[in-house]
Amino acid sequence: MDIQYLMRQAKKMEQAMEQAREKLGELSVDAESGGGLVKVKMDGRHMVQRIELDPKAIDPNDKGLLEDLIAAAINAASEKASAAANESMNKATGGLKMPLQF
Repeated sequence: MDIQYLMRQAKKMEQAMEQAREKLGELSVDAESGGGLVKVKMDGRHMVQRIELDPKAIDPNDKGLLEDLIAAAINAASEKASAAANESMNKATGGLKMPLQF
């Protein structure tokens, strides 16, 4: 087994992973809750880009419902962002499971 070859392959994989990590910020996912009353856009690094609230979701007498809808939309977006990030990293590593670091 050629150790130099293995080192070159490891360096290539490291570079591919770094490029994939950089592109996570360019990834974008959308999620919603309450039948579209709350919409969230998030990038692959789990940073919320935008929250959109339908005026029907804003009821001063039911603040808790709006809070629940926002949390649900953010959680849904986070799940989608994780799936998209994992897919991106799997492509970069050829399916080799590597931990994500943001």
